[in-house]
Amino acid sequence: MAETTKTRRAAKAPAALPEPQLDTEIASRLLDPFETLYMGLVRTNDPLLLEKGSAASGADLYRDLKRDGKVFSALQKRVLALVGRPYQVVPVQDGGRGKADAEVLQDILKRSGFDKLCSELLEALLTGAAINEIVMTIRDGRYEVARAPQRALRRFAFVQPDDGGPPELRMLTRANLLTGEPLPPRAFVVHRVNPQDDNPWGLGLGLQLYWAVFFKRKAMISWNKLNDRAGVPVPWGKYPRGAGPKEKGTLFDALKALSNDGVIMTPEGTMIELLESKLASGSITSQQALCEYCDDWIDAVLLGQEARSKSGGALASASKERSSVRLDLVQADSNLLSETLNATLIQWLCELNGLVPCTVERVIKEEEDLKMSADTDKVVSDMGFELDEETVHARYGEGWRKKAAAPAAPPLAPGAGAGDAPPGAAAEPKPGAVQFAEAAQRDGQAAIDAAIDAVDDAELQAAMRGLLDPLMAAIDAADTYEDALAAAEAAYPRMDKARLQSLLARAMFGAETFGRTERDDAKPSPA
Repeated sequence: MAETTKTRRAAKAPAALPEPQLDTEIASRLLDPFETLYMGLVRTNDPLLLEKGSAASGADLYRDLKRDGKVFSALQKRVLALVGRPYQVVPVQDGGRGKADAEVLQDILKRSGFDKLCSELLEALLTGAAINEIVMTIRDGRYEVARAPQRALRRFAFVQPDDGGPPELRMLTRANLLTGEPLPPRAFVVHRVNPQDDNPWGLGLGLQLYWAVFFKRKAMISWNKLNDRAGVPVPWGKYPRGAGPKEKGTLFDALKALSNDGVIMTPEGTMIELLESKLASGSITSQQALCEYCDDWIDAVLLGQEARSKSGGALASASKERSSVRLDLVQADSNLLSETLNATLIQWLCELNGLVPCTVERVIKEEEDLKMSADTDKVVSDMGFELDEETVHARYGEGWRKKAAAPAAPPLAPGAGAGDAPPGAAAEPKPGAVQFAEAAQRDGQAAIDAAIDAVDDAELQAAMRGLLDPLMAAIDAADTYEDALAAAEAAYPRMDKARLQSLLARAMFGAETFGRTERDDAKPSPA
């Protein structure tokens, strides 16, 4: 029996988990049977660029999209919203040295044009990849960035090494226009967006924007031609039937002077009839609608905005949603760019200057309502808590300090009166004034109580009956609605209102006086 139980427990015991293969890629891009590497060159996997040309010429194709005003403005909103946010350097490990080294690196970045580098690397949003060269120099005994110019993508190529490592960035030269020349380490920062299947060229938003800009340009050309035709009439000249080439040429030159588009020349007696399309009659908005549709398309791709067909409360809600979505996009762009910089430039500066490892990040958050924060802080302060100076400076800016405590008033000497009080000290009221105020308060309260008690319930009920009895009797005697209405109009002048008005006036006076007294008692006494 014991052996059977032991056998069952062994059968139920979980099998040992297999250990994962460390530092090994199972489905590497190099094993893709559908990707061919000619002399090790890695091609882009952007379908549009593969149709139009290589990745180098494709980058110029996407960069040309910025000539469209809508693309440029939307891209500027997304890029400058990130660059306009402050950045901070954070040490990987806490400690005094880490904080000091982070301040050193922060100072290096301030003198290196860091914001300009970030804005140029963000061009990868459109083209899929962006490359900047890092030119190092030594200032005050430290390695710093002298310049970080942007380089055109057409000048570079990615070559797959024979050892199976990551693709190697090479620069094309006149001596080698195919695979390029090897580059030194710590010299170029490459930022890529959406690298599908670990492709080094990335996949930019130009793929989604290309056709929107293409159709918009075609619609603009057609719209301008239509406006030109509708705004400028076509001149029509008639020449005599026996006119020669010289006379016809003179007439043609005269007609061309009146129009740059088209002219009509016919012999006298010839009739010309223009067949107009039904679409040409009235107001034509198809080209305008197409341009607006393409603009909405561009906004949706770059800023995540919906179409402009909302109004009222829906418009306000959509505006708030667009602001939230745009903030999320800026936060995502910041995180991806920080990953690239932390793995390249920031790591290089820390290693070359002997600093502890640090990272850089942007502070992306919605603008804080300071009034709401101040109200919240006041409520929390009334609960017995107090903000420290560091938190106050972080929330409300520099320049704040705690108020100096007011000096305590010295105690009065024995026998000293109110006139002997030191300057700034509150004078004690005289005993006579206190007794007079208390007597006046008692007399006023007695008058208020008398006014309220004078309103008797029975008297009030009698006044109401005297007011309403004639009216109710006249209504009860009527047989129809019209008779009741006429009887009520006739009985209205006989209603006794004087007694009820007197009672209500006394009650309102007492209530108002009592309320005013309560407010005066609640006020703090003067210091």
